[in-house]
Amino acid sequence: MRRFRVDILKPRFLFHACFSPRQDVYTARQTVAYSTGETLQAGKISSDNQDSEHTFYNYTSGRWLYNEPLRLSERRRHFDIHELCQAVAKSVGRSTDEITTFAKIAEGGSYRIFEATFQGEASVIVRLPYPSTIPGEYGIISEVATMKYLRLRGVPIPEVFDWSLSTDNPVQCEYIIMEKVQGKELEHTWYTMTAKERMAVVEKIVDIERMLFESPFPASGSIYFKDSVGSCSNTIDLPLAVNCGKTDGFCIGPSSEFLWWYQRQNELAVNRGPWKTTKELLEAVGHRELTWLQKFGKRRFPREPLYREFYGRQEVDPQVQVDSLMDYLKVAPHIIPDNLELCQPTIRHPDLSPTNIFVSESGDITGVIDWQHSTILPMFLQAKIPKYFQNYGDDESENFRRPKLRADFDSLEESEKASELELYRRRQLHYFYLGFTSTNNKPHFHAMGKHDLIVRNRLYDTAGRPWEGDNTSLKAAIVQTSTYWPDIATSAMKEANFPVKYPDTDVANCLHIDAKQKIADAQMQQLCDFIGVNIDGWVPPDSYEEAREKEQYIKQQMLEAAETEHERKELDEHWPFQDHDELD
Repeated sequence: MRRFRVDILKPRFLFHACFSPRQDVYTARQTVAYSTGETLQAGKISSDNQDSEHTFYNYTSGRWLYNEPLRLSERRRHFDIHELCQAVAKSVGRSTDEITTFAKIAEGGSYRIFEATFQGEASVIVRLPYPSTIPGEYGIISEVATMKYLRLRGVPIPEVFDWSLSTDNPVQCEYIIMEKVQGKELEHTWYTMTAKERMAVVEKIVDIERMLFESPFPASGSIYFKDSVGSCSNTIDLPLAVNCGKTDGFCIGPSSEFLWWYQRQNELAVNRGPWKTTKELLEAVGHRELTWLQKFGKRRFPREPLYREFYGRQEVDPQVQVDSLMDYLKVAPHIIPDNLELCQPTIRHPDLSPTNIFVSESGDITGVIDWQHSTILPMFLQAKIPKYFQNYGDDESENFRRPKLRADFDSLEESEKASELELYRRRQLHYFYLGFTSTNNKPHFHAMGKHDLIVRNRLYDTAGRPWEGDNTSLKAAIVQTSTYWPDIATSAMKEANFPVKYPDTDVANCLHIDAKQKIADAQMQQLCDFIGVNIDGWVPPDSYEEAREKEQYIKQQMLEAAETEHERKELDEHWPFQDHDELD
């Protein structure tokens, strides 16, 4: 076996780092897309291509270190290729005889992506959701409506030609057919750009965000067509600006954000929006989780096996989380900013990653794709540097210093140069984004600069996290909120006591466990980074064998480091990178 250097964790803590936190699972499955290169040539596109093992119907863009059969079954989707090509051709006024190739070009966490190429090189993109993609009908129609609405307001978004919300059609599958964006993904051009070119691209990205922040909305929720939302859902009309040429046809309806539909949330009779006030929204999140616990909550072990130690290796009682949610509801109405601008309903791209931004050879942004789960929320809940643009944890970035290469850069070894260049690019992205936001999108910049908004965001995010046996995180967030009370309380409550009171011993114990959980989460991330997997155990196909070898090596090292037979047995039984039952 190849020997790997393992210095990410001290031996005594290796065992404690091997269990996966689930805080990011809700977005992890939406971030992967790799080219597949599987193509049908002209003349071969017919209903004969119905073999259930055909690569068009199955996921081929990655592997999983554990529970792979389940992950693959979630993404297996049969459809009629011939009928889909008919729909594609009809959507652009062409004939299927003019289609020269039909190729599967990518697979993400929620969609399989195809490209149909016509004679004359014109191409159309087709997106088919997996059976596991949620929300189903609401998700598709909200994404299409969002794209059309923002496109009318000048945001560079590909045109949608056709879509279907149901499997009850000749294709036997839901679909979205849209224009192919010209240019290349920013991810593929960023590393070859000069510093000046990078600056120009980041400024254009910030300008697009400015357009989003300047779009007025009467409520929080998601965008729909007025005639597409069922009568059982509340809606609020969403007029376009007069100069856009249209003033009706859109509305704000239920949130299409993932967590409102995750883990059987779709079965609950809860207020999914639209929400006219911030108070309504903050309370709706708490009531949603309370309703879920009342219907589905039962005693269980924490999903993260490591956390079991913190709860005495006993099943935890959902009533503890119920009590914390009741406390959250006492606090939530009193943390709403007095500044009305910070409560203005605002839309942002839900995953502004370099793979979703396309640029031309001249550096212009030709399109922004993947608007699934787009949600309108109060500005103070939206204000943050996008994940792929931030470089937190680095003093240079956090102190807003202009990035520079080390003075001795030219004398470094090649491997050191590569690391230094990557750090330099990350610092550039952080610095440029903040700099242009400070001049081109002042409301966003000012909101990001308010530390008290971070406290509010943390409480809101934690309250909306599905309960999976963690009885500490929400209570800890409430305790931490209390320490900032005079700064974040509404004017009417600044002189009042914090609405919730815990005994000092409870506070100390809660914060102690919370700190342990955060350390475990960070160590688990280090372990995943070393192996080369995401939080779900996904790896690119060509990295699978190396990742498996590293994982087995790490496990062996940890078994040898275990101090007792009991520790070794527990590690072997609960090793996170092996097949296991998924109870939720």
